[in-house]
Amino acid sequence: MDQAAPPPSLLAFTEVQTHPFVPEVRLRLASDSFALWEEVGEAMGRGELAPPFWASAWPGGLALARYLLQHAEIVLGRTVIDVATGSGVVAIAAALAGARSVAAYDTDERAVHAARTNAGLNGVSITVSRGDVRTISAPSGALVTAGDVFYDRIISAAMLEGLTALAEAGAEVLIGDPYRSYLPQDRLEPLATFDVGVEMFLESDPVKATVVARLS
Repeated sequence: MDQAAPPPSLLAFTEVQTHPFVPEVRLRLASDSFALWEEVGEAMGRGELAPPFWASAWPGGLALARYLLQHAEIVLGRTVIDVATGSGVVAIAAALAGARSVAAYDTDERAVHAARTNAGLNGVSITVSRGDVRTISAPSGALVTAGDVFYDRIISAAMLEGLTALAEAGAEVLIGDPYRSYLPQDRLEPLATFDVGVEMFLESDPVKATVVARLS
């Protein structure tokens, strides 16, 4: 895929919106999540496309973004690395809060395009690349963020492995998650809890209690 061109689904199934929980950030989000998932479902089943997580605002990412915007001193002047960036909402919030530099990573090329597009909508400079948490490095003292990454047993194990390695190398790791089944709560120091409104198509409840926590 041409690195410079956004995927057709990014434009055809999304529109510029703000989520009421983080109104400071503008994002291209699915105008009809059901239609988008239905459109890409067959290709997902064949393994040709990853799920369009990048087209929705998920509670963990929203909670992290809200927390960073409310506590700008946490990111001010720091290097921030956002893994599994999806729409880029957390990375954008970090840039708006005054981070010295922000790098965002996702394994899905469409998410990379979406995060770049959304960064442009908000007038912030973010380096967005394709990458797996287990291959990413971070300088000591960097802030690493990860929202909504503990939703699947295999993915959660890989995420915990990669995030633990970054923490052991000297990074501070913040997690945002609506208490999903694979969240390693015994490894977390809770910092804040938010009630985040979400789409019923995406989650089981219209409001999800969502924690922001530091990985210990």
